Amino acid sequence: MGGGTPCQFNTFHVTDSETFASVGMRYVLPSRDVVADMIELMVEGHRFDAMVLIGSGDKVVPGMVMAASRLDLPAIMIYGGPTAAGVYNGEKVFLETVYDAVGEHIRGKISREDLKGLEDHHFPFSGACDTATSGNTAGIYTEALGLALSGSGTLPAGSNYQLRAAKYTGMRIMELLKDDIRPSKILTKQAFENAMRVGLAVGGSTNMVLHTIAMAKEAGIDINFDTWDALSRTTPTLVKLAPSGPWGVTELGDAGGVPAVMKSLDKQLNKDCLSVSGQTAGEIADQAANRNVECIHPASDPVEPEGAIFILKGSLAPGGAVVKASGVAKGMWNVTLKARVFEDEEAAIDAIRGGQIEPGTCIVIRNEGPKGGPGMREMLGATSAVMGAGLGDSCALVTDGRFSGATHGPAIGYLTPEAAHGGPIAIVQDGDEIAIDLENRTLDLLVASEEIERRFERYEPPAPRVTRGYLKFYADHVAPASEGAVMPR
Repeated sequence: MGGGTPCQFNTFHVTDSETFASVGMRYVLPSRDVVADMIELMVEGHRFDAMVLIGSGDKVVPGMVMAASRLDLPAIMIYGGPTAAGVYNGEKVFLETVYDAVGEHIRGKISREDLKGLEDHHFPFSGACDTATSGNTAGIYTEALGLALSGSGTLPAGSNYQLRAAKYTGMRIMELLKDDIRPSKILTKQAFENAMRVGLAVGGSTNMVLHTIAMAKEAGIDINFDTWDALSRTTPTLVKLAPSGPWGVTELGDAGGVPAVMKSLDKQLNKDCLSVSGQTAGEIADQAANRNVECIHPASDPVEPEGAIFILKGSLAPGGAVVKASGVAKGMWNVTLKARVFEDEEAAIDAIRGGQIEPGTCIVIRNEGPKGGPGMREMLGATSAVMGAGLGDSCALVTDGRFSGATHGPAIGYLTPEAAHGGPIAIVQDGDEIAIDLENRTLDLLVASEEIERRFERYEPPAPRVTRGYLKFYADHVAPASEGAVMPR
């Protein structure tokens, strides 16, 4: 309709939900950078003039943004979309509801019939689950970044609303091409700050920390853990999306979506940032309406005074670690726990489900970072086991791996340096005391420095898990989590 000739091609994406708690999860994060590479090869090889980017997964969406920035051709995104939460026995069913229920069934809290009922009623329609998963978070932050049409990031998958937005997206790309509006005009540092603040304000996934750093690198912009820490301390939490609260992503959309959140952020918004709609962030916010102040709080009455994601530093994480503080019970904000160390996620899950973890334990899972995993697996299987076992108010999980957006509870990940880079997590032993202080944003190993030095002198790193193929190449070249876990260019 806009005068263009569309040519469609697909990329692959290793799917998180099909690979949880398996070795297949090691291939998920690496697929992000391969998505960017595949788009570059196809678009440059076939000399396309512009791009409409359609994606749902939380690795494929940032991979597409990375490609858009790298190629700097006129580009526009539309997110694949969530589906409304299911309902079972009168209660909402989110992704984490089902995962936690597995552990609850194992300890006899719910019946097998109810577990099946939750599973069967989880997805009423096609689309992503209604939780602030990493994928839905990507739909939110790419809209706030200015790469998608206003309001499109929270539209229900397959709905008439989304089909209409897709039609307008296709028409708009021709105008972007005609006016020569490229990603380099949109992907500024101020735009990334807007995206990060919106993600913080809605309690988005910790994975957006990793991905914004990676996307910004492609745009030649320096964003790091310290950037996130500074914004988190000055951005209020305005929405409690599941799993940290009661609201679904589709309900956020009904309440006014990303534009209404931007309106509530008000003076903290960089209002001059351009979007693919042709409007600035300020113009989009000015036109927005908050239709549910119980869902989207005004800045004068925030859910929490600070953002949902904290960056922790200390002797256990000198380079930083990430936690979704909004999902942590207040009683776990300042605790000292005894370490129980595991060399991979499977061993930890077996111990948790086998009743071998006592209250007061800090479950340490190491050698799961970008290099050591390799591939930096999401630990939703382990965190769900903790919550399902009823240990969320008495135990924490610390890892150099990462977490799903559906993770809730005291889960601290992305430890830098990771064990494979000689980080302190490599020499933690069973029984060591670990101090977690979210108020002061610290994570410390309470072991004397002399003892730590002795342990490192005796330390022998484990043999690599993978000695051939793409994961071997990935392990040899991938950057640390604090640098976005990107591959070299």
